[in-house]
Amino acid sequence: MKAKGTKQILLWSLVLILVGLLLLVGQFIKVGPWVWVAVLTVGGVCGLGLFLTDRSDWLVLLAAYILLAIAVLIAVEALDFLPDEAISVYVLLAIACPFLAVYIRNRSQWWWLIPAYTLAAVGGVVILAEGAGVNENLITAYVMFAIAAPFFVVYVRDRSQWWFLIPGGIMAAIGLGFLIAENALAVLGALALIGLGLWSLVRGFRRKEPADDA
Repeated sequence: MKAKGTKQILLWSLVLILVGLLLLVGQFIKVGPWVWVAVLTVGGVCGLGLFLTDRSDWLVLLAAYILLAIAVLIAVEALDFLPDEAISVYVLLAIACPFLAVYIRNRSQWWWLIPAYTLAAVGGVVILAEGAGVNENLITAYVMFAIAAPFFVVYVRDRSQWWFLIPGGIMAAIGLGFLIAENALAVLGALALIGLGLWSLVRGFRRKEPADDA
């Protein structure tokens, strides 16, 4: 435990010293964004190196991830080849990834999926509202379906929790209403039929294989 604390102190001390030096130098000369990218990247790589010496120290890995994620963000902004909404989505997904990683590491801690899913869903809203330029009704429908999805997932995982279908069904019905208003239901219906046909085709081949073997 003491070794873990020492590594964390070592990593953050290194980062603080480097950042402090850059701020001090910046009082006399202009420090470009790529210098910050280099410093943060060095800090992140050092953190990864410390984590590899003891893979149970997840706080060091989280610190390294934060430093590298910020370095990528500064680099993307410096290159200026992505629209603002794409950068916003990157920030949301970068924040969501650690929560998802905790769940993948320990599936019993399912509540970590809540902030991860929320951030990802908000990222979808940003894409629809800023990037795709779609109608407000479609955005509202997306929000309704995004709210409904977790309720259906809970019911599928545990059929005894049937009451989750009530709020999920209400939200899905509201979303469906907005889709009908935008005449998007025909497109979704066509996609649903294609998906159903592919599922039926795969299921048919799977049933045929045992008979052929026999």
